[in-house]
Amino acid sequence: MNKSIATIEAPQFINLQPLDINPLMSSCEIKVLYVGENRNRTYISKETATEMAKTLRGAPIVGYYKEDKEDFGDHGQRVTMDDDGIKFECLTVPYGFVAPNAEVWFKTFEDTDEFGNVETREYLMTTGYLWTGQFPECNLAVTGEGRPHSMELDENSLEGHWATNNKTNMEFFIINDAIFSKLCILGENVEPCFEGSSVSAPKVSAAFTKVDSGFKQTLFTMMQDLKDALQGGQQMEVGAEEIVEVTDPVVEPVAEETVETPAPEEVTETPAEEVVEEVTETVVEEEVVEPAAEETPEEVVETVENTEETPVEPATPAEVEVVGDPVSEEVVAEPVVEEVQTVDYTALQNELEELRTSYAALQEEVTGLRQFKLEVENAEKDTMINSFYMLSDEDKKEVIENKAKFTLEEIESKLSVICVRKKVNFSLEEGKTTAEKANLVYSLDYEEGSAPAWVTAVKNNQKR
Repeated sequence: MNKSIATIEAPQFINLQPLDINPLMSSCEIKVLYVGENRNRTYISKETATEMAKTLRGAPIVGYYKEDKEDFGDHGQRVTMDDDGIKFECLTVPYGFVAPNAEVWFKTFEDTDEFGNVETREYLMTTGYLWTGQFPECNLAVTGEGRPHSMELDENSLEGHWATNNKTNMEFFIINDAIFSKLCILGENVEPCFEGSSVSAPKVSAAFTKVDSGFKQTLFTMMQDLKDALQGGQQMEVGAEEIVEVTDPVVEPVAEETVETPAPEEVTETPAEEVVEEVTETVVEEEVVEPAAEETPEEVVETVENTEETPVEPATPAEVEVVGDPVSEEVVAEPVVEEVQTVDYTALQNELEELRTSYAALQEEVTGLRQFKLEVENAEKDTMINSFYMLSDEDKKEVIENKAKFTLEEIESKLSVICVRKKVNFSLEEGKTTAEKANLVYSLDYEEGSAPAWVTAVKNNQKR
């Protein structure tokens, strides 16, 4: 199959202005959530809300409109059970979006409940657009007090953990990170999770909410002129006598056949000596440029033409171009040589060796301290193990073998559990002396004649 390749011209972009947007949209202001605990038993810190705010731009603004009530409903989730199983349906439809360049900020409000109690809360705020021209029902959100709002988070990105508030003894789910999936418009009688969360018209002066296209164009033109006035032209000092304005000239190409060379007699009226004087006056005092004596009027005319057609580039610190006179001369300033500071590498090497020596000494001291600490801990552990004299060495075998792994509290806990399992009666141990508790064994090996009478009687009885 033969394919013909057509030549396509370069695209021609339309220069749209910032105010050139669809007139069938209305802007809105959204109180997304507030910082801290909420009645949905979740907790969002300001740091977490700041990170989540990075996902607000581009999020859709949805709603579930009920025609029978002529108002919005809740999140519009419906569960259907039939022969095919259980189906979860979302009944909300998109009514707008958060613009990619929307502003996001925090603002403090006072929320008042039905009992008149006032509570100060810090809300995360943003702006959005609603397609009020296509969907007249979403005008409810930008008229009067607007409508309540509730956010929806992406379940796959939700991260957090449960924790108990010791003051209220209530358990909350601490949200550590999440992505906004939707911002939902609720009905007037639907209670949002965050009490004061809402979608409403922007809180600005009514004089700027509705303006005709002519005023918009005039305002934009004034802003553009002001911007050009503030940014147009940079000033540069040449020597101490002349200020030259450097701009970005627009050079239009001119066909060679249309260039007319001025007649020599038009510039011969100015003597060469005057031209030399004008040039030398505008040059920096350190650099005096004198033109060649053989310069003819034709050369002067050619120089003037080149000066007019060549765009002036912004000057650099090392190069200054004078453009105020008919003849353009370039003055090159001498480069400034900065003093290079010499580094004493020998002193740095000595300091490095001293630091290494100090570090080695500290390491040795730390090693000794750690060994001493280990010995003290082992002694305390041995004392703890020996205090459980009512247990046999077999009972305490596991604890003794793993003494280094266990802390002092863990050793006490494990041995106490063994005592409970062995059903040791601690009340019987309270009346015993230290020797009885230790179950001491006395030796009967005495020197001849020094043993007590009862020991001698026992020995004689053994011999029989």
